[in-house]
Amino acid sequence: MSQFFRVTVLAAALIYMCAGCTRSEPEDPRRPVLETYAAIVAATYEDTLAAARELDAAVDALLAQPSEQALSVARDRWRAARIPYGYSEAFRFYAGPIDGEDGPEGRLNGWPLDENHVDAVQLDAYNAAPGLNIIGNAQAFPEITPELIAAQNEAGGEKNIASGYHAIEFLLWGQDSNDPPTSAGRRPYTDFVAKGDPATDVAARRGTYLKAATTLLIRDLETVAAAWRVSGNTSTPNYRSTFVGGDVYTGLKRMFTGMAALAEVEMAGERMNVPLLSGDQEEEQSCFSDTTAEDLRANAVGIEHVYFGHYVRTNGEIVSGPSLADLVKEADPRVAEEMTARVTRTRDSLEAVRNPFDREIQPDNKDGQARAQAAIDALRAEALSFARAAKSLKIFLSDLEGLGD
Repeated sequence: MSQFFRVTVLAAALIYMCAGCTRSEPEDPRRPVLETYAAIVAATYEDTLAAARELDAAVDALLAQPSEQALSVARDRWRAARIPYGYSEAFRFYAGPIDGEDGPEGRLNGWPLDENHVDAVQLDAYNAAPGLNIIGNAQAFPEITPELIAAQNEAGGEKNIASGYHAIEFLLWGQDSNDPPTSAGRRPYTDFVAKGDPATDVAARRGTYLKAATTLLIRDLETVAAAWRVSGNTSTPNYRSTFVGGDVYTGLKRMFTGMAALAEVEMAGERMNVPLLSGDQEEEQSCFSDTTAEDLRANAVGIEHVYFGHYVRTNGEIVSGPSLADLVKEADPRVAEEMTARVTRTRDSLEAVRNPFDREIQPDNKDGQARAQAAIDALRAEALSFARAAKSLKIFLSDLEGLGD
C-alpha cells in the first residue's frame, strides 16, 4: 500500500469519525464574575446568620436574667446583626432564594410595623393602629411559637408585621414616643420580668415571643444561606450551582437588577422619599431603634460589594475576584468612570444623613431634609448609571419607576 493511499484512508477515517460530532460552544469569559458574586453572596449570608445567632444568645441571656445591662447587650447585638443583612439586600429583586415565590424576605424584613398587632402600645402616641395584641391576648393565642408568628405575619394587613428584624427591634426598644425628640424607644428591662403564670403573664409572654421571633429569624436565614453554599450534591443542585453554571447573560442581568432596584426603587423611593414627603416616623424603616441611617449606609455598601466584587467578612477574611466593574471598564471606560464617581457620591451623601432619621425628615428641619434629598438624588443617579453600565455590556434592564438623572 502506497504512503499516499495510507494517508488518504486515515484522513477519510477521521472525517467519518467526526461526522456526527457537534462543535462545543466556547466558554463565556465573563462566568468568573458570576463565581465571584456567588462567593460574596454566600459569605454575606453566613455572616448574617452568625450575627443573628449572637443576637439569639443575647436574647437568651436577657430572658434568663433580665437587667438593664442584658437589654443593652441584646440591643447592641441587634444593631450588629442588621449590618450584614443590610449588605445582603443587594442580592434581591430578581426572584432568587431571598424573595422568590417561597422566599422568606417578607418574614425577615417586613415594615412598617403596626405595633399593636404584636404588643399593646399607646394608640394616641403617633398614628398607632389597633391590633390583635398577640402577646396580651392569651385566650386567642395560648401558645406563642415560631410557627404562630410566621402565620400571623401580615395576617389581615400588610402592616401587621409579626416577625423578623423589626418585630424583634420593637420588642427590644418599645414604642418610640420621641421623648426627648432625639431619643429612640425606651422600653425598660422590667418589661421582661415575669410576675405570674407564664401562660398568661404579659412579661413572660413577651419574652416567649422575643425568643420565638429570633428562632424564626435564624431558620429563615439558614434556608437562604443553604441555597448559596457550595453544593456537593450534583444530582440535586442548589441555587448557587444553577446560578454559576447557568446562562451568563441572565446571571449578570440579575446582578445589575439587584443593585439598581435597591438603589432606585427601594432606597431612594420607599425608604427615603416616602417618609421625606410624609414626615411620618411610622414610614421610617428602623423607627424603634432610630438606626435607619445605618440601614441605608449598609445597603449602599452592599451594592459596592456586588459591583466591585470585593467583600471583607466580619472575621477579616477577604472575598474578591473578577467583577462587573472590570467588565464595564473594559467595555466603556467613560461609563466605568461615571459609575465609580456616582457610587462615591452616594456613599458620601448617605454618610451625611443623620440619626434619628425621623428628625431629618421633619418640615422644620430644612438642613436634614436637604441631606435626605441629596442622598435620594445620588441614589437615583447611581441607578441610572447602573443601567448605562449594563448597556455597555449589551445587557438591558427593565425600566425602573422614577429612574432619572
